[in-house]
Amino acid sequence: MGEEKIAVSESEYYILKALNDKGIKKFNLEEGEKLIGIEKSKLASLLKLLESKNLIKINEKRIRVIKLTDKGRKVLEEGLPEEKLIDILNGKEIINIKEVKELLGEDANIAIGQAKKLKIIDIKEGKVLLIMNYNDAKNLLNKIKNMLANLNFDSNTEKDMLSRGLIKYDYVTETTVIVEENAISKVEILASRLTHEILAKRLWKNLKLREYDIASEPPTVYPARKHYFIEFIEELKDIMKELGFKETDGPLVEIELFNFDMLFQPQDHPAREIHDTLWIKDPRNYDINEMKDLIDRVSRVHERGWRYKFNQEISSRYVLRSQTTSVSARLLLNKFNPPIRYFTIGKVYRSDVIDASHLPEFHQLDGIMGDHNYTFKDLLGILKEFGERLGIEIKFKPGYFPFTEPSVEGYAKINNKWIELFGAGLFRPEVLEMAGIDYRVGAWGMGVERLIMARLGLNDIRQLYETNYDFLRSFKLR
Repeated sequence: MGEEKIAVSESEYYILKALNDKGIKKFNLEEGEKLIGIEKSKLASLLKLLESKNLIKINEKRIRVIKLTDKGRKVLEEGLPEEKLIDILNGKEIINIKEVKELLGEDANIAIGQAKKLKIIDIKEGKVLLIMNYNDAKNLLNKIKNMLANLNFDSNTEKDMLSRGLIKYDYVTETTVIVEENAISKVEILASRLTHEILAKRLWKNLKLREYDIASEPPTVYPARKHYFIEFIEELKDIMKELGFKETDGPLVEIELFNFDMLFQPQDHPAREIHDTLWIKDPRNYDINEMKDLIDRVSRVHERGWRYKFNQEISSRYVLRSQTTSVSARLLLNKFNPPIRYFTIGKVYRSDVIDASHLPEFHQLDGIMGDHNYTFKDLLGILKEFGERLGIEIKFKPGYFPFTEPSVEGYAKINNKWIELFGAGLFRPEVLEMAGIDYRVGAWGMGVERLIMARLGLNDIRQLYETNYDFLRSFKLR
């Protein structure tokens, strides 16, 4: 009775036959694609199957390799700093260190240090002297550059390149495949499909067929889809448009005039301090002279209402907008005929520490609506309707904001805790006066991240930026 054959697939048999025909007993996986003609990732999985059947052995060894850093690639393109130094010295042979630093900038110190180490230059009384023949120095540096290009160094040069950050060590796995003796003779093909030829010639009688589990599920196929946070923002836009609002937007880099002053927020308000506001370093200010009438109006209202000297320079300072209400402030200047309904969704920035409920960069949904007979009850009604369409129960509580009166805070339950979602209210007369508006306007600003947390029952705002695919696929919004 003969030894029982090992069943293999057509692909596995093809690999063994190709190796047997070429007399290959040992090879590196990196060479496998060329030797056998099967793409590397597919070959690796087939080799694992053959190893599980004791037809081959796979040895893996972790080896250290040298790679160029970004700085190293830049040096190969632009030349070594010490090479630039000797080019400057060529023909002069002596130059002041101060001049070298002016010409080479941040590369000056490394150029001087390396050239002195290689005995190409010397330094005397604050001057750099070329003490090696220029051509000899150039040849020496070309030799070092060739080592860098080919990543082939002597031990001293290798240490030097590492310390300069031109190269780095990385680790790769080298896979060696060893074919067992007479592996091809130990196998038989296990047919995975019946072809027309097999059926027509009745070859199936002599074939060993793969067993099929008809109860097993087919593999899950995941079609492409948008990130659920993007889908949620689009849903918010759809709801607002269904409620009769038009979408608008505004700049991310704003001036304090629109981010604070137009909203009747005093210039000494704590929220405008460094711990909340992110200022732009360059350019620092915007030329607001072209808005003289508006500035005069804002200045007059602030000085009358808050009783302090208004500073126009503060109004001109650039900030990363801390609230999308700045878009509403700009919008009011258009003096649209009522009734009006506008909204915007965009990013805002604050100097917050990241935790379960705070991010330094997040999204807000801001809206305004107004008419001559508009009331606070109308505002609460539209916010209630918005919450119902979103599937969130909203509760109101009296609140305070510098630019609205009366004001209200909106809360929703997130994991059995009532969390503030938004602030809302009727724009104060001072805001409307600065904008030149003669009818009532209601306004609100909502944290979009907190809205989706309430909708999905998340307890950590950082989950919105999770990159785990299984986690992302688990959410269905609409």
